[in-house]
Amino acid sequence: MQQTEEKNIHKIKEFLLNSFFSVVLKEKFFDEKFLNNALRTLCAKKTFTKASILLSYLALNQYRKGKIKYHQTINFLNDAMELAKTPSDDISDNLFAKKINIFILGLIEYYEKSFQSADDSIKTSLYIKLNDEKLNDRINFEIENFEKTKILSNIQNTKNIPSFIHSEIKDDALLALLQIGKTLSIETDIDNLLIIIAKQIQQVLHADRCSVFIYDEEKDELWSKVALGLETKEIRFSANKGLAGHVLRNGKSINIKNAYENEYFNKEIDLITGYKTKNILCMPIRNLNHQIVGVFQVLNKFDGDFTSKDEELLLAIGSSAGIAIENANLFSKQKKLIEEEKMVFSSFIDSLCASIDTRDKITAGHSKRVTLYTNLICEKFNLSKEQKEIMKNASLLHDIGKIGIKDAVLQKEGKLTTKEYEHIKEHVKLTHNILSKVYTSKNFKDVAQIASSHHERFDGTGYFKGSKGENIPLGGRILAVSDVFDAITSKRHYRDKMQIKDALKIMVEGKNKHFDGKIVESFMEIPIDKILKVILNDPDYDFKNDENMLKSCNLAQIYDIVNKSEKAVSKKEEKLIKVFNKYYQS
Repeated sequence: MQQTEEKNIHKIKEFLLNSFFSVVLKEKFFDEKFLNNALRTLCAKKTFTKASILLSYLALNQYRKGKIKYHQTINFLNDAMELAKTPSDDISDNLFAKKINIFILGLIEYYEKSFQSADDSIKTSLYIKLNDEKLNDRINFEIENFEKTKILSNIQNTKNIPSFIHSEIKDDALLALLQIGKTLSIETDIDNLLIIIAKQIQQVLHADRCSVFIYDEEKDELWSKVALGLETKEIRFSANKGLAGHVLRNGKSINIKNAYENEYFNKEIDLITGYKTKNILCMPIRNLNHQIVGVFQVLNKFDGDFTSKDEELLLAIGSSAGIAIENANLFSKQKKLIEEEKMVFSSFIDSLCASIDTRDKITAGHSKRVTLYTNLICEKFNLSKEQKEIMKNASLLHDIGKIGIKDAVLQKEGKLTTKEYEHIKEHVKLTHNILSKVYTSKNFKDVAQIASSHHERFDGTGYFKGSKGENIPLGGRILAVSDVFDAITSKRHYRDKMQIKDALKIMVEGKNKHFDGKIVESFMEIPIDKILKVILNDPDYDFKNDENMLKSCNLAQIYDIVNKSEKAVSKKEEKLIKVFNKYYQS
């Protein structure tokens, strides 16, 4: 078995040595089955640097076959680069793996750039072809002796390969392009995006400052929240002014060696900031439809004037940046629209809750308190933000069906008759019917189901469906605990709030009968200060000197204390109950 493993490793090594020229540079395909098996073998042996090369080959293979797109390929290759950083016995292994990774990254960038800019008639001839046998021998020799190799520099004079692929590992330009490309594909916040773009351009062009101006079409203004080194957080001016305005209108890049000699340079910004602008590279930013969405303005190159190479690099960045900026703007608008819709919907729910409160002043505030209790339980169960939002809406609207209950029954002081009780039970079905007709999103179906199941009982004796156990939605089981606890700890037409001993007895004895036992246990673990803030209808209530005592105790401890004999209660416990009742009975 060991001999077989050694044979496999030897076969993989031969493959790594021979495949660079024979497959990578000649647009052939790898045997993916072999690649996957080899990867498993190398990872099992923890030979991660060689595994990095195979992963780079696999990414290239799948990209060439059209199985994965550009951004997926870049992510693949970034993973391979991380593997290449793993320490190995031979440092040259790491260097070789990194160079292969960078070379393939360059190929992918070349394919993308070439296919985007080429005419259909010449797209078939854009892949790299190397037919020089002497060069073939040279590359193969260098790979076999990769501890001495500098593969990329040895093919630097080959006209068939674009110049930016020849970069060493430390080539800021290539790495900046890759970094920007990766970041732009995932960043949706416009402010963060502009900061990232500006910093990367500043670094890669060796410039003192970079501003990314965005065109506000509605106001016909250019604005920037990114002017590195300036105290001003935002610069905004008419799109008719300055170099940026001229480039926006003209649509052409400007490379200026002396800013103050140029007629379009706006000296006002320098006067405001006290900055001295020397040379400028200014370029339009275009979206996918080739429309100008903004302007790059790079100032004061450290080592002379901006070159044609700088212009090419900025153009390469701009093609991705324009799309990303437009996407971020669209995302921002969509986010704002969603927030506005949420506010409208929230106001709608508040109005519905208010309509219930106006029906009965005694029970006013019940839905909001139930919502607060529900949120405390949701936190104990670590529910997601989305689940909490569903629970919030279900809690606020759980009694909306009471709109259809007669005032004489809803506001009756005293015990209800059997007929009246059957009538008031109808509010749950009415809640379901009302909420089922409200459509804002797929999640709202869950709101209707949860809100209408708060009177179901864990033992199956509840209403309106008579569901049992875990057939009742989790949200409905949580609501049942919140709803009952608020009802028995609040004043009603026919009684005052219960003593805490009696209220907690109902909750504890209702485990696995009326309520889901696990939910009751979680509820009983909630600190007293949080419970009292809900009872007092004040989430920000200041308990002053009593706060630490109330924070250190929960409902389960209160229940244990109130069920002890007087002799068994310590002075500390007696003081706790006295403090609790001071707020509970207020």
